[in-house]
Amino acid sequence: MSAVLQEAETWSPSQAEAPLAEQDELPEPPWLEGMDSLLHLLRYPERTHPYVVGQIPAPQDESVDWQEIRSLFHELFEKSRKPCIDAYLEVRLALGVLWKNSVRLCPGPAAVSHLRDETGELLMHVDFNVDTDSGRAYELGHELMESTIHCYARKSSFVIAFRSIHPYQPRHRIGSPDPILDDTEDEE
Repeated sequence: MSAVLQEAETWSPSQAEAPLAEQDELPEPPWLEGMDSLLHLLRYPERTHPYVVGQIPAPQDESVDWQEIRSLFHELFEKSRKPCIDAYLEVRLALGVLWKNSVRLCPGPAAVSHLRDETGELLMHVDFNVDTDSGRAYELGHELMESTIHCYARKSSFVIAFRSIHPYQPRHRIGSPDPILDDTEDEE
């Protein structure tokens, strides 16, 4: 027992024990951690969620330069200080919304586009092609938006939406009857 007390009295930090970091020495969070996973999920979403994939392939708008997308995401996450893993989780949430509502995702990469607003801030937009009508795609996008608002209470420069592969068909509104058109002229 006296050996333990003697060791406690003569204790000093060894070289193996690192001193605590000063407040200004804290490492910066890894904003870009998960970039490869995010890009893989956007390029091959059907490999992650095979149970919501339809038979109709996604239309190919244009060839996507994934290296350019990588550099744009790099810029977005560095400037916004939003971790890349948050965007990855938003994409997984979007795919979960499709699964929950039994809506089929079209095989193929997501459509990724970008623009800069008047202040120069970069905005990224991701569209997933889905095998449903336009109205349902809009409703799914609204459900996703409500879910992400509950998860992230801040402005996002990364937006996900659903795009129908079917031509737009206007829905008949309840309570607004179709106008009656006749070819007769008013006689007065």
